[in-house]
Amino acid sequence: MQIRTVPAVFMTILIVSLSVSCVSQPDVVGQWQRVDGDDRLAFREDGTFMTVDGMGATAAGRYTLHADGTLYYAVTHTDVMQMQSRPVDDLTVDIVGVQFHREKPEITFITAEGAVPKVYRRIEPPARPVY
Repeated sequence: MQIRTVPAVFMTILIVSLSVSCVSQPDVVGQWQRVDGDDRLAFREDGTFMTVDGMGATAAGRYTLHADGTLYYAVTHTDVMQMQSRPVDDLTVDIVGVQFHREKPEITFITAEGAVPKVYRRIEPPARPVY
C-alpha cells in the first residue's frame, strides 16, 4: 500500500510544481511600444534586445529576466546618430524591476527609486519592426 502512495504523491508534487513555475515565469519576448511615446523595445528568445527611441536612436544588447521580475541588461551597441551601430566603450550591467500586468498586455519598467516608471504595451502584430 505504501508503494503506490509514494509515486502518487511524487507525481502530484511534480505536476503542481511544473504548473506553478509555468505561471510565474513572465514572458517578455516580443515587441513592445511605450504607452506615452514612440520608444520601442524588442526582446528576443536568444537573450538579446534592441530598442529604438522616438528620435530613431538605437541600442542593442543582452538581457536576463529572472522569475522574480528583475531584468538585468547590458547595452553592447548603440547608434545615437542613426548612421552605424557601434560597440559601446564601457560595458555596464543595469538592473530594472519589471512588473507584468496580467489583465492587459503591458509591462512597467522601474529603473530607480523615485524615477518615473515606463509603461510599455505589447505590439501585436508588430506595427513597425524594431529589428
